[in-house]
Amino acid sequence: MPSSLKTMRNQIASIDASEVDLSSLVGREVTIYTDQFQGKALQTKVVMVAGNMITVDRGGGGGMIDCLINNQRAIIQFEHKGQRISVGVVLKRTSGGKCSLLLGEKVVPLVRRRFRRYELVTQVRCAVLPPGHIDARRISKLRWIETESINFSSGGVLICLPKHLSKDAYLLLNLGVKDFKFPPLVIGQVRYSYPIDRFRHRIGSEFIVNDVKEKHFAKPLIKSLPPVVFDYTASRRFELDRELASKMKES
Repeated sequence: MPSSLKTMRNQIASIDASEVDLSSLVGREVTIYTDQFQGKALQTKVVMVAGNMITVDRGGGGGMIDCLINNQRAIIQFEHKGQRISVGVVLKRTSGGKCSLLLGEKVVPLVRRRFRRYELVTQVRCAVLPPGHIDARRISKLRWIETESINFSSGGVLICLPKHLSKDAYLLLNLGVKDFKFPPLVIGQVRYSYPIDRFRHRIGSEFIVNDVKEKHFAKPLIKSLPPVVFDYTASRRFELDRELASKMKES
């Protein structure tokens, strides 16, 4: 990794929570991230909204919602008007066990990621996975493209490609990083793609971690992919985020 590693400035301003129609969340799924269960995305449904207080199903998150400690800070993420946003919350438990989330005054569009981004130019080889069933023979015939990263985080990478990719398309990615532990091959899911000029597109992709692979791929497809693509885990993602932050301070 170059010694000129730089953190990317967030350029999307936060917005007032009052501008978000929280009542539309009732019955919908939200994701909660806590320090208590680091690396775990706790998914549950909203059962009630009152002002800036959201009450969620305590049985969600595989039962872990009901184990959350009172008064801890957390992050909640959800879709709003076609955009995924993130809000800081304080968890409130009642004597009856109800689990509520007190929202902060600001919400942040997820262009501001949970994982810090860094300017990192390194070689990247990638191949677009075809939709549908993929067997070993089709993988061996994939067309690989060589490019470079623009920025990098433990959660994903921004690259430049000569073509547009549809949102949610999957990529096999080989990143030429050497200064920290990272799998030789990972799967990325396209989160956005926009043109720079007539011949180049910037592609932002999120790394798919082992913990959520079955939400993205059917079991036969998982078995047909190289096992190494699922070596990257949610816990390792958080560890790498801290390692990158430490390197940033050193440099």
